[in-house]
Amino acid sequence: MKCLLTGATGFLGANIAQELVRAGHQTRAFGLPGSETKYIRDHCEELVFGDVTSPGDVDAAVRGMDAVIHAAGDTSFWKRNYARQRAVNVDGPVNVAEACIRHGVKRMVHTSTIDALGYNPAGLTDETWTRYTYAGMGYNYGDTKREGEKRVLSHAEEGLEVVVIYPGSMLGPYDFTLQFGRLFFDLRDGRLPALPCGGIGFGHVTEVAKAHVSALTRGRPGQGYICAGTNATYRELCELISAAFGMKAPRWDMPGWMLTLYGHVMELVSGVTGRAPGMNPGQARFMSTRASYDSSKAVSELGYRIRPLQEMVDDALAWYTGQGYLE
Repeated sequence: MKCLLTGATGFLGANIAQELVRAGHQTRAFGLPGSETKYIRDHCEELVFGDVTSPGDVDAAVRGMDAVIHAAGDTSFWKRNYARQRAVNVDGPVNVAEACIRHGVKRMVHTSTIDALGYNPAGLTDETWTRYTYAGMGYNYGDTKREGEKRVLSHAEEGLEVVVIYPGSMLGPYDFTLQFGRLFFDLRDGRLPALPCGGIGFGHVTEVAKAHVSALTRGRPGQGYICAGTNATYRELCELISAAFGMKAPRWDMPGWMLTLYGHVMELVSGVTGRAPGMNPGQARFMSTRASYDSSKAVSELGYRIRPLQEMVDDALAWYTGQGYLE
């Protein structure tokens, strides 16, 4: 089918673009002007530029498509970018959904995040979990992704088939934005004095990308699918990364209150330097929680594959190395 992929020039988007082409779909890749295209330009039939916050740009991109995968999103945690983040994560999906309805596109696969679900403090979180436990934390990314998802799903009443994918924290190839790359570098160089005390569900980005493509035909309208599967603490992740460099991870886990205090300090410093903080209070509170997720629904219905955390680290490291990031 003819498929539009928004966010095609991001970490997840580059992986989805590869899988769309591999599956035989005619792919129109959509990204911000000036964004990196070298990982997708030789694979997609068409590459167009625009902004998901612009209804005109989105309308032109959606026209003539059979389906849309909306993977564009803003993961910033700097307050200075919150207005932009809200526009991208809330208004952007609405623009895509409305354009789909105008142009008769029946199916939209929407990339959300497990963060938008919240988490079950007493055990596994699945797609039926309704309590948003990150509310009031100042975690703007999760807040805006949750609102954007709800607004997109409301368009089902107008005949749009919306399938939601909830990726976990992702590792793997094409992380040219260095979402986890910075952590690899910091652990290699011994720049982390301590680790966050929390944990999250991790997913291999290649498998998350495959689940998006599978959702075009196998996903049930109105349903969401968690694509994480490997639940681990940040300590477990960092120990694997450190071991890959022949090093030891920091011994100390920073308690949540102290990590939050550190986030406040970093935010104050950023106000003086004009540089994005390495951490803010909302991010610190989020990273101090122990959240675990159940991906069995995606496994059974989309063919999602859960890979070991060690494999994710190995594949990410191999890609960083091959691209020269670790020189």
